[in-house]
Amino acid sequence: MEFEAFQSSLADPAARRSLLFRDGLPFHVLLAHQFERPDLEALCDTATAIRRLDRHDEGRPFLRGVLAERRILNLFAQPSTRTNESFVAAGEKLGASVRVVSDLRTSSFEKGETVEDSVRVLSSFYDMLVTRHHDDDFAARAAWTLSRSRRPIPVISAGSGRSEHPTQALLDVYTLRHSFAGRGGIDRKRLLFVGDIARNRAIRSLATLLLRFEIDRIDVACPKEHEPDRTFLRPFEERGVTVALHASVADAIRAVGRELDAIYITRLQREWDGPDVKPGTPEPFVLDVRHRSAIRDDCVILHPLPRINELPDAWEDHPGFVVWRQVRNGMWMRAALLATIGGAADEIVALAGRLGL
Repeated sequence: MEFEAFQSSLADPAARRSLLFRDGLPFHVLLAHQFERPDLEALCDTATAIRRLDRHDEGRPFLRGVLAERRILNLFAQPSTRTNESFVAAGEKLGASVRVVSDLRTSSFEKGETVEDSVRVLSSFYDMLVTRHHDDDFAARAAWTLSRSRRPIPVISAGSGRSEHPTQALLDVYTLRHSFAGRGGIDRKRLLFVGDIARNRAIRSLATLLLRFEIDRIDVACPKEHEPDRTFLRPFEERGVTVALHASVADAIRAVGRELDAIYITRLQREWDGPDVKPGTPEPFVLDVRHRSAIRDDCVILHPLPRINELPDAWEDHPGFVVWRQVRNGMWMRAALLATIGGAADEIVALAGRLGL
């Protein structure tokens, strides 16, 4: 299968499942929408089991044996201390050795080596490849190449261009699930997304996964020039989910503030506008503390980070502020994903059950 055919096949649910899963478990992780609701529930259960076992005298040494002798390479062409360290910590919790390559000028990519040749070389030394790249197609091309090789190893996208950030979406679902545990879960909840919808891969990936739940409507506050495109909107329209656009945070809060169960706020993606554009978010898309009185105390506040000025520190004492829990959940969810790919999820959940955790 040529790469173009591989890419096209990813649009078909059955073909996508065949290409990205093995024996019912994820192998390559390229797209948020490759996961169905049972996959999400299983990953969340595994993340919780790992989190609890890590605090247990018997559980902690067990976890360190899950990926013992496995080697993971984090190949990060884009800077991201948080995502990189989250994957490092996740792998080490499970006993894997993790190496990071973040300066591609020291690699043969700088000499013009193809993606195909580079990942074939790297697969000789490692058992999993975690990639972060400004090119939308890098992770997919790596997965396609290795699937055709004699040594196929899993490829996990830690962020691909402007389109995909599947592991961020997974940890966000886990955080929402935990936050709504006493309120019926994610179903029927009302979310407001704030920021650069057209170019923010975290928002786009999480919104995709919300379609796995019983969601009737999402609200979006974003600059007109960064409104969601047809690619974003079409799946919602097909499922009868309303996407309501607002010209500012203030407009959204006035319209639906008391109905909101969660606000997912992001910075504007200024890095796509060129090196001379200063980071920062204009006032209409800042979650001003004056809005606190217009939302409920149990409204969950999330941010994928980094933040600039769009979420002031004064929000940190809001009862629903979960950003730092969200960060830590990234480690647990990525550990769950690595363990699931490694075939150990059932054993992890079973041990947590036997220990009463």
